[in-house]
Amino acid sequence: MAPKRAKPKPRSSWHSQERIRSGIPGLDDMLQGGFVKDSTVALQGGAGAAKTLMSLQYLYHGAKECGEPGAILSFSEGETAIYNHGKMFGWDFPALAAKKQFAVIKYSPSEIVKIMAEGGGIIRDTIESLGVRRLVIDSISTYELFFENRYHATESTLDLLDMLKEWNVTTLITSEVHVKPNGDSKGHIEFLTDGVIHLYLLRTSTKRYRAIEIIKMRDTDHSSDIKLFDITKKGLVIPDELGIRAKD
Repeated sequence: MAPKRAKPKPRSSWHSQERIRSGIPGLDDMLQGGFVKDSTVALQGGAGAAKTLMSLQYLYHGAKECGEPGAILSFSEGETAIYNHGKMFGWDFPALAAKKQFAVIKYSPSEIVKIMAEGGGIIRDTIESLGVRRLVIDSISTYELFFENRYHATESTLDLLDMLKEWNVTTLITSEVHVKPNGDSKGHIEFLTDGVIHLYLLRTSTKRYRAIEIIKMRDTDHSSDIKLFDITKKGLVIPDELGIRAKD
């Protein structure tokens, strides 16, 4: 039985203009200073587009530089894999976890459905005990595969998003969708979230390039440009307007 859906909070309480800095050099300039506090933003892209990397950079920056504890709700990768991802870029997630500034929450989609029916259970307890301000869900596509049809998947996703609003967290949700400039994505998460960012893996005859585009962002203006970005030893970097490539 699906949990009773909570009433949306008044716009003035959770659609504030307070900003949460992304930790991605160049991205906050595209967002008028960062993500709107307590919003939910979908990161859409195909395999290798850097969705998980961008999400982990957002969490690490928040905990390390902004004093904002974070957590990742993962449906596939556990602590070891996530810690190893971070280690490649000098992000010491185990140290943050030891200080109770970061947590990995790994459950199967079926377990999440049960937890939601109980009002959030251990997920809510983790968020409250750590004072989590930043959350990542990786990935919503894996979660929705659990359901027998699109209707039930959409209903459960809506219930999950409603819970996020109750917890006052700023959330990035990764979504495995093949997107390309001048094309429409075939997912539906973009209609359920406050913001949508597309991450492209573009190919020429001799090379692949990564690019980012902000498709929508409620309650704020944003750049409409498609910008190339680099993956350096310190993570994602969006080079400046002069086209200078980022250095490690």
